[in-house]
Amino acid sequence: MKCETPTQPVLVSLPISIVEAILTMRSALDDDFTAALGKSLADTRTINTAVLDARPTSFPAHEHGKYVAEFLGVSFPADTLAALFGRVVDMMADVAPENLVSLAGIRTRGRRFISLEPHGIHPYSPHLPVLQTASGWWISKNISQDQLKLALRAICDVSGLRFGEDLRFPVQ
Repeated sequence: MKCETPTQPVLVSLPISIVEAILTMRSALDDDFTAALGKSLADTRTINTAVLDARPTSFPAHEHGKYVAEFLGVSFPADTLAALFGRVVDMMADVAPENLVSLAGIRTRGRRFISLEPHGIHPYSPHLPVLQTASGWWISKNISQDQLKLALRAICDVSGLRFGEDLRFPVQ
């Protein structure tokens, strides 16, 4: 059986946060590794290093916010802990949405970290406020720093990331 791969380039729409993360990770690679990677890909296609070396210029280096986290090398601010958690959930929805399904199945003593239904967050305290993220997941609006760290560690556990390295909070 012979498998042929298409030689036509495919354009894929990616959120800005993912592009920033890819560029940040690429800049972290040393020149030897980049050269070796370029040589290994030379037979398959031509690499336009001018495009790869380009840095986004239209994005602010650091916005203002009370809290700052970093996801795959991209730091971002938020005014509330719930907004920060919502942003991480949305970024994970862009990168690996299947991990959010796993996260939705995890429950602490009093709540779920995320849910597709608003009443699924606080089943024993339905009066507590919830917030819907841009990706459609519901999260608690009532979250402390310790609860946020617990939730971020759970995201890392279900996705194979490392808390403190791939996903950091707080960032100074």
